[in-house]
Amino acid sequence: MAIRFGVDDGVATITLDRPRQRNAMNAEMLNELEKAVTETGNTDDIRVLRIAAEGPSFCAGSDLTELGSMTVEQMCDVEARKAALLRSLSLLTKPVVAAVQGYAVGGGAFLAAVCDVVVVAENAKLRCMEVPNGWITPWGIHALNARLSPRDAQRVSWGYEFLSAEDAIRIGLADHQASVENLEGYSAKIAEELAALPAIGVSATKEFFLERMLGPGEIEDARLNNLFRLHCSQGSAQETFKKFAK
Repeated sequence: MAIRFGVDDGVATITLDRPRQRNAMNAEMLNELEKAVTETGNTDDIRVLRIAAEGPSFCAGSDLTELGSMTVEQMCDVEARKAALLRSLSLLTKPVVAAVQGYAVGGGAFLAAVCDVVVVAENAKLRCMEVPNGWITPWGIHALNARLSPRDAQRVSWGYEFLSAEDAIRIGLADHQASVENLEGYSAKIAEELAALPAIGVSATKEFFLERMLGPGEIEDARLNNLFRLHCSQGSAQETFKKFAK
């Protein structure tokens, strides 16, 4: 199992559980995440979803060792599924809380950003790695557009620097900061407080803001995927994949 999934008193928790790989998202994790998000949406007793991670890091994004073993078309297909996963989190009528420690890079940063409430540990380091790797991100920019000013979203997308917890709070990429030791408790408390609110008002509020949060996400992700296909056949991307080849 690449994730753990449990429900306690109205709060579902997804825990990414590939700590040795910094919780990089492989096919197994993607399959399990899709099932967990679907179950969350279809279960009336679940009122809030919390996403956490085992180990010192939140998520290293896509598993480049696995991705680099695929053809470009296969890569585009799996990245399109990851785009749909993020959109499904936006489309949930239930709040989603992220608990982010250590590195949240590439798709891991986008996974955090798409959540409604983001709690970062004081040791959090966030960075979009796609441009340094040789391609534009194939999904998730709508999450930056929802949270950041256009100028900040562009700067973060370039990925030339790590953002600290303080940086993320300052520009709106995260909402709360906690100590490493208190991250679990702090994020769980926020989830519990959201779960205690009248569900009808919580879901209606999320639906009201959905268009602003998601935008034309499906169209944007399709455009990004086409650019990703082009970039992955070129030199910089090929050099990146060689570094991760088994």
